[in-house]
Amino acid sequence: MTTVLLTTLGMLLILLAWMYSWTFTPQGRIRFVPAMICRLAAVSQRFSDPVTYSPQDRQSANESVRRFVSLPERPEVRVEDHVWELPERPLRLRSYHPGAGEGLPVLLNLHGGAWWMGNDFIDDSVMRYLSAEAGALVVSVDYRLAPEHVHPAALDDCYAGLQWLAEQAQALGGDVSRLGVYGTSAGGGLAASLCQLSRERGGPEIKHQALVVPVTDLSGKYGGDSMRDLATGYILTASDLADMIANYVPDAAMRSDPLVSPIYAGDVSALPPAFIATAEFDPLRDMAEAYAARLSEAGVEVELQRYEGVIHGFFGSADVLQACTDRVASAVKRYL
Repeated sequence: MTTVLLTTLGMLLILLAWMYSWTFTPQGRIRFVPAMICRLAAVSQRFSDPVTYSPQDRQSANESVRRFVSLPERPEVRVEDHVWELPERPLRLRSYHPGAGEGLPVLLNLHGGAWWMGNDFIDDSVMRYLSAEAGALVVSVDYRLAPEHVHPAALDDCYAGLQWLAEQAQALGGDVSRLGVYGTSAGGGLAASLCQLSRERGGPEIKHQALVVPVTDLSGKYGGDSMRDLATGYILTASDLADMIANYVPDAAMRSDPLVSPIYAGDVSALPPAFIATAEFDPLRDMAEAYAARLSEAGVEVELQRYEGVIHGFFGSADVLQACTDRVASAVKRYL
């Protein structure tokens, strides 16, 4: 019996040591849980059918992401669903009120999901937490998705959501003069583009932008070292990203349009102050940091935070997701 236990223990230690070795990469040290997620995802992809971006694939992807996008419950937050009947379509929105207060700062949230998934308010847990921590009215937009709806459908919906929020903020307990935008990944790129679009159209005026692991360049020019060095093996691959971009903006010539790739904007000096968060092991890292540099060079106040040892979306790093959300909440209190 002792021999069996010692043998089992020895094998377990060898297995753990082997798994621990996954945290060492040519690009540096990655956290243990994200490292395991990356390895398991790579194995799963070998035995899975290719993604077709169908509604079934979308539902499956949403369910998978929900397992990794969760923050402590905030039961005091009041949640309400809304539908705005536009002439050509209904627009679904969800509002989060911290439970007390009027004339609150207002934040429009644009979810991530590479323009093809993330609907049905996939980041509900994060928005409840953010509303409570920031003491803000948060409103999420369920924008249209590719490949069924290509650019500019998503951005049009986001701008419509901004207009709806400007009209409804007071009734919901918010103050539209204290308006910011928040976006993650593809939603981060949409949020950056929305700041430019609202400026071009004369409002509603956005006072702050929070961009978390945003996509700022769909043309490939600003991918930098991260797009090359992290092209495979870190959940979001360069190949997958290229497919998603092709679904969202089929016309390659449009991918350098500033309302598609905000980094191409000619003049960014009048854009609102920004908090931009990046992940060390994310192929999108360098393009997001290049956008932060563009804003800063133009005189825009920028707070840039790179989170070390984590992957895109902070999957497998709930503490980092919470820390980043706390930083967004702090920015809301400071600027709004």
